[in-house]
Amino acid sequence: MKKFSKKKRKSRDFAISEIDEDFQNFKKLYEELKKKYGVTKLIYKAEEKEILIPVTIFSKKLSPLETISKYLKENLNLSNKAIANLLSRSEKTIWQAYNSSKKKHPQRFKIEETKYVIPISKLANRKFSAFESIVSYLKSQFNLSYHEIAVLLNRDDRTIWTLHHRAKTKRGK
Repeated sequence: MKKFSKKKRKSRDFAISEIDEDFQNFKKLYEELKKKYGVTKLIYKAEEKEILIPVTIFSKKLSPLETISKYLKENLNLSNKAIANLLSRSEKTIWQAYNSSKKKHPQRFKIEETKYVIPISKLANRKFSAFESIVSYLKSQFNLSYHEIAVLLNRDDRTIWTLHHRAKTKRGK
């Protein structure tokens, strides 16, 4: 095991205690938001450092990328740069998707409790579109039928089948 000098050890310990303090602040803020807005499900899993997207935010009005950009920007207060990094997209793409979503759906999303959430990391693979990734994840993780996914995402069953089939083809299965 590598030994650290006292100076390095102190700075490393400080970083850990700083994370703990940030986590405590986050927990306090979450409790306040829960009281104020009635948030009933924790969307950000602190122990995994993974942002989860609830499927209840998807609608026919917005594309999946517009929906996700709007949710991350308005509900989680992330910058375009942070969103672009999480989704492996350019800032310009995120900016365009968010601005388009504001025009189509000006109000903030109301988050409803759901057991179906999509980890943001599943949307970062650029080989697949955001929509293909969402459909594939819901199909494989929750073993949902095409119809159940279509109802969750407010889309037609045939669209869901096409997206899943396209993703399978890209994967080589």
